[in-house]
Amino acid sequence: MLFTDLFLLRDTPYRFASENSRSPMWMPFMLISMGSLYGILLAFFQKTVGGQIHGYALEQISNTILVGGNIVAGVLIALFFHGGTTLLLWLMARGVGGPGQLALLYRASAFLLPLTFPALPYLAAKSILPEGDLNQVLPYSWLYAPLAVYSLISLTVGLFHMFRVTQQVTQLRCAMAVFLLFFFSVGVLMI
Repeated sequence: MLFTDLFLLRDTPYRFASENSRSPMWMPFMLISMGSLYGILLAFFQKTVGGQIHGYALEQISNTILVGGNIVAGVLIALFFHGGTTLLLWLMARGVGGPGQLALLYRASAFLLPLTFPALPYLAAKSILPEGDLNQVLPYSWLYAPLAVYSLISLTVGLFHMFRVTQQVTQLRCAMAVFLLFFFSVGVLMI
């Protein structure tokens, strides 16, 4: 029920993260599942594309090592992403007059991670082929960009709900926090 409400963009998951003492137990599950899915997609795309990793042909690397290494890297990326995003969320929450509460934002933002799952194929494909044409190499690549756009939209709505529940400020201030976070992220990406 919690994940259904999460993907239906309701307030329930963020209320659970704010009020339930068992919510921190869900965070490792979400971080590990996000990192593992990203790592598996990276390994699959690397095998599909072929090539080399640090001078070794991908055909010479066993699937277990390739998938395991990518899963470990994916989990670490998810941990750093979650930590860095939480700091930005805290900054924006304080910027619009909310109480901040870093620990609360850390717990609640973990419930935003599943909303990024649809974007993972696009991100993994772009990290494998940053300059190449994805349509000629990877299966179902025509779906990656629309899924990433859907993920971005649902993440934006989820951020709004998370700010409204955790910071308890007006809807205008919640929208301002999401707006500031979006433009800060775009500014960083353009550097």
